[in-house]
Amino acid sequence: MSLDAAKGYFVKNGKPFFLISGEIHYFRLNPKLWEKHLGLLKQSGANTTSTYIPWDWHEYEEGKFDFTGETNPARNLIKYIKLCKKNGLQLIVKPGPYILAEYEAEGLPGWLLKRISKNSFALDEFGNIISPNIVSYMTDEFLEYTFRWYDRIMPLITNYQASNGGPITMMQVCNEVGVFQWLSGKIDYNPTVINLYKEFLNEKYNSIENLNSVYGTQYLSFEKISTPIGKIENKQDYCAYFDFHLFYRHYFAMYLDLLIKKIRSYGINVQLTHNIPGWIYGNAAELPMLISTYEEIMRTREDLIFGLDHIPEFVTFRNAHSDLACNKILEAMQPYGPVWAAEFQSGTREHHVKCDANDLETFYFASLAHGLKGFNYYMFSQGINPNGKGYYGKTFYYQTPLSANGVKSPLYDSTKKVNDFINPEKEEFLLSEVKSEICVGFYKPYFYTELTTSQLLKEKRLYIEKLGLTLDPRFVREEIFFNGLLRGLQTLSFNYNISDLENTSTENLLRYKQLWVVTTEFMDASTQKLLADYVKNGGSLILYPAIPILDLYLNPCPVLKDELGVKLTKSVSPNKVDAFGIEDMFTVFQEKQIFQKGDNSCETVSMTKTGDVCGIRKNIGDGVVTILGFAFGYTTDEHLHLIEKILSLDKIKRQIKVSDPDIQFVIRKGKKCTYMFLLNYHNQKKTFTVDSKKYNLNPFSCKVVKMKL
Repeated sequence: MSLDAAKGYFVKNGKPFFLISGEIHYFRLNPKLWEKHLGLLKQSGANTTSTYIPWDWHEYEEGKFDFTGETNPARNLIKYIKLCKKNGLQLIVKPGPYILAEYEAEGLPGWLLKRISKNSFALDEFGNIISPNIVSYMTDEFLEYTFRWYDRIMPLITNYQASNGGPITMMQVCNEVGVFQWLSGKIDYNPTVINLYKEFLNEKYNSIENLNSVYGTQYLSFEKISTPIGKIENKQDYCAYFDFHLFYRHYFAMYLDLLIKKIRSYGINVQLTHNIPGWIYGNAAELPMLISTYEEIMRTREDLIFGLDHIPEFVTFRNAHSDLACNKILEAMQPYGPVWAAEFQSGTREHHVKCDANDLETFYFASLAHGLKGFNYYMFSQGINPNGKGYYGKTFYYQTPLSANGVKSPLYDSTKKVNDFINPEKEEFLLSEVKSEICVGFYKPYFYTELTTSQLLKEKRLYIEKLGLTLDPRFVREEIFFNGLLRGLQTLSFNYNISDLENTSTENLLRYKQLWVVTTEFMDASTQKLLADYVKNGGSLILYPAIPILDLYLNPCPVLKDELGVKLTKSVSPNKVDAFGIEDMFTVFQEKQIFQKGDNSCETVSMTKTGDVCGIRKNIGDGVVTILGFAFGYTTDEHLHLIEKILSLDKIKRQIKVSDPDIQFVIRKGKKCTYMFLLNYHNQKKTFTVDSKKYNLNPFSCKVVKMKL
C-alpha cells in the first residue's frame, strides 16, 4: 500500500484518495482508552490518524529511550502504532525535532537545553539567547543531537511504514519552521546564521562590486558586510533587509533539505509533509506571507508537500474569505501537490474561544467547496498533559469531538456528517473543478516582511516615508489584496484562481478573461515585462493602486509604465473619487497617481474630486489595461459595485442567479455530476431562490445540492 501526492491530490495504490485524518495524541491519553479513541475516529468516517512523537517524551534522560512503555504505559509507541493498524487507520507521524503542540519546550528534551552550549541557541543582535527553548536550526551541536534522536526513532518508523506492512503513510518534517521569528519578530543572529548569510550574498552577487552597484554602498568584501539590524533608515538598509528575507527562505530550505536527506537515509519512503501556520485570532491575512517563507523549498523539493493550518476560531462574515484565499495561494505556489489542511480546526486551544459545532461544520463544507483535497481534524481528541509537560497547564484543547475520556460532543456529529458526505463520492468529488474566468496575480516580494514587522509585538522596522514611498506593502497586501479584492470577489460569488507572477507565463495568464494585480511602487523588471506582454497579446489587465516604477531594490525601473505608454504624476486630493459612474467612492489614501491622456485609445474611468484623472482604460496591442491610481479595499457596497462593473467589461457573469446577495455559492463540476454549495455566513435563517427554485438555510450553515449531468 502506498500514498503519494504527485498529481494535485493524494493517490493511494494508484487511485485518487481523499485523506480524512483526526489528530490524537497517545501521550496525552490514558493508554487504556487508546483503542476507544481510534475506534470512534474510524466510526466517524476517517481513514487516517495523526500524532506527534515528542523527543522529550521518549528520550526522557540523555541516552535513555522508551518506546515500549517500560517506564510509563503512555510511552508505548509501538503498541499505539499497532492499534492504528488494527483499527484500519493510516498513520501520520510527526517526530520533530520540534513539535510545538503546546508541549513544554516545544518537544525538545529539557536535558538537551541544559546540555547544549550558548552558541546552539538563537541569539539576538547583541549575542543574547532569545529564548531558552529556541535553538538555531543549522548549528552543528543541535543537528548532532537531532540526528542521534533520528537514529532511534527513524528505524522504528521504517519498520512500521506502509511498505513494510505498517500503518505509517506520511511523516511531517519538523514543525512550523520559522514560526517563532514571525510571532516575536526576534531575528536569529547566531554566528552560523551570519556566516551562511554572507555565503548566500557571495553566491547571489558573485562579486562585491555587483552588490555595491545594487545597494549603492562601498563594501570592500563580503566579509565586511554586517547583517541588517534595527530600523530601516535608508535605501541601503532596505536592500540589506530585502536580501535578508531572501536568505531566510534559503536558510529554511537548507534546514528542511538536510532533515529530508537524513530521513531518507534510513530507508523511509513515505510521503513527507510540513505545515504552514498563519491564522491569528481568527484572521488569516498573514498566512500568505508564511507560505512565501517556504518558496525556495517548494521550488527545489517536490517530494515535500505543504499543508495549511486552518484555524478560524469561529466563522464570521469577516473571515469567511480566508480559507479560499489561502487555498488558492498555496495551490499557485505548490501546483504539484494537493491543497490540504495539516491542522483543520476541531475544537479550540484557548478556553475563552467558544467555537460552535455549526460554525465549524459550515467551515468544513466551505473548505471542501474551496478546493481542499484532504485534512487533519486538529484536535479530534482532547488531551491531558503528563505532569510538567503542558506548556499552558494540564488540559490540551477544548470542545473537541471527543473528550479525553472518549465522550462525544456535538462536534463529533458534525465531523461525521462531513466525512459521510466525502466518502461515498470518492473520485467524483475529489476530481471536480470550479470554472474560473478571473485570475488574481500573487506577487511574493510584497510578502517578505516577517523580519521587519513582528506579529505579536507589532514592532516595526520599516517606515516607508523614510524611503520616499507612499504605499506600505504589508497594508496593501492585507487590506487591499486579501481583505479587499479577494474578500470582495468571494462575497460576490465570482470564482477566481491565483497565479504566482514570478512562476507563470503569458500563455497561462491568457487562459483567463481578466487578470487583477494589486501593486505597490516597486516590482522587478521581468514581472513588469510579463504584465505588459500579457496585455499586448490580448489580455485584460486590471492594475491598482499604482504603476510600479522601481525595482525590488528601489532603483528606477519604469518598464511597465513605458511599455504601456502611460504618463503619470502624484497628487493629493480628498479620499472620495468618482469611478465608472459610481460617485463618492471611498479610497484609502489621499495621495493618488494621476494620468495624462496620451491618445484616443485612452479612456478616463475615474476622477478625483479636484478634477484629476486617477483611472484610465487603454488599448495596448491586442489587449486592454485598466489602471486605477487609488487604493480601495472592501468597506462599502460601492467597492463591490466597482468590482462588478470592471468584471462586466469582459462579460464575466455569475454561474447562477441567487435572489439573496448574502448567500455565497460555489459550483464544482465533476465528470458525472455537479455539486452546488450554498453558504450562509449570517446569524439568521435565510429563504431565497436559486434560478427560481426555493431554498432555506439555517444560520451559519451550508447546503450541498448534487445534480447529475
